[in-house]
Amino acid sequence: MFIQNQKIKKVYQEKYKKYGIDPKSLSWHKKGAAHQRFRQFWAEIDFNNKSVLDVGCGFAEMAKFLRKRYTGVDYTGVDIVPEFIEEAKKNYPFYKFHVRDYFSNPFPERVDIVLSSGVLNSNLSAGKTGVKNNMEYRKKAIQTMFEHSKKVLAFNMLGAHPQPKNDPKSNVWYADSLEVLKFCMSLTRRLILRANYHPTDFTIFMYTVKG
Repeated sequence: MFIQNQKIKKVYQEKYKKYGIDPKSLSWHKKGAAHQRFRQFWAEIDFNNKSVLDVGCGFAEMAKFLRKRYTGVDYTGVDIVPEFIEEAKKNYPFYKFHVRDYFSNPFPERVDIVLSSGVLNSNLSAGKTGVKNNMEYRKKAIQTMFEHSKKVLAFNMLGAHPQPKNDPKSNVWYADSLEVLKFCMSLTRRLILRANYHPTDFTIFMYTVKG
């Protein structure tokens, strides 16, 4: 997955050069789009006194909300874009941040909660990245994150069911939410799909099963 993730890194670095500290650098049209996704997370998860890994944290906007709403959160943010991590460190020096290609090189330790918002949206079939199947890339990423969560993995993704039509030249790719859900069910029987907040975006919560 290394080559594919380097392509993603380059795209976001170009956006950062153009927009600076702005939601557009993270491929959000405005802050409200990201916050809409965040609300799905805290509507379902109690973050109090939990260890949290934010994969693809960007400028760590999620960290600000966790600090405001919860206590005892042990937050770590990772991103493949060094510029994003530098800004996150400036804004939230009390949290831990790392420049890391997490999907290719995950941390060995597990945490209570793994989050990923707006990360699994890129069209990696466009260009020379070695990716012929966007869905397979997403499945590998989901499995990696779930294997490193003690309690729950929560992620969102562009898509719906039936699958929206994709433009092969676009930088984003819309998944079939039902196919993603079925894959997640192969990893755990405890999960939730939220698809009622946006016509072409969905959130899945995957809970670990004890015993």
